[in-house]
Amino acid sequence: MGFHDVLFQSLEERGWAVGDRIVPPSLTQSLRNHAHQLWQQGFFRPASVGRQAGLKHDPDIRGDAICWLDDKTPDTPAAEFLAWADGLRQDLNRHFFLSLRGQEFHFARYEPGRGYARHLDQHGGTSARKVSLVLYLNEDWEAGDGGELCLYGPAAEEEAAASAGRTSAGDGPEADVRILPEAGRLAVFLSDRIPHEVLPARRVRWSLTGWFRDDAG
Repeated sequence: MGFHDVLFQSLEERGWAVGDRIVPPSLTQSLRNHAHQLWQQGFFRPASVGRQAGLKHDPDIRGDAICWLDDKTPDTPAAEFLAWADGLRQDLNRHFFLSLRGQEFHFARYEPGRGYARHLDQHGGTSARKVSLVLYLNEDWEAGDGGELCLYGPAAEEEAAASAGRTSAGDGPEADVRILPEAGRLAVFLSDRIPHEVLPARRVRWSLTGWFRDDAG
């Protein structure tokens, strides 16, 4: 059974999947170096929560800075990853009979002590985001460093609608799984069904995060 088969089986059964070395390790290393370069060059911006008129910056809710990826510059790690992700998107379409047509990804950098409160990736008033991906870029990460991604059980429809705007952490049930953000680890989950949060870390925490969408993005 190949990597994608294992990934898809878990996604189908639980709504989420986690695997290591699914993205080629050489690409993960290149992405880590690229993210550090973009940070040093000043391309990251503080992330916001909400959508359109309700967009706001609140580091107590969401504490990362982000830099969006594009494929307009060829022969870069970002372009290589977007091409890899496009292949995964097509495999998801074939396996689950989906109509994923677009994708969007950004680098994320959390300062020590910052996290992201429990939420759904599906914004209220839109249903475009279908599958979320997180690729971790942290070298030599240990359990004591914190920064875990907590995934919770699939939300009921009513909870999903309410959770789209949720900004509180620590309430509700215990997480089904805590994922340590080690380099090369990939987490995939359903954007509109799996509430999740990022716990504060004791070190700077790097990741590449994004979504497959059923529109053009």
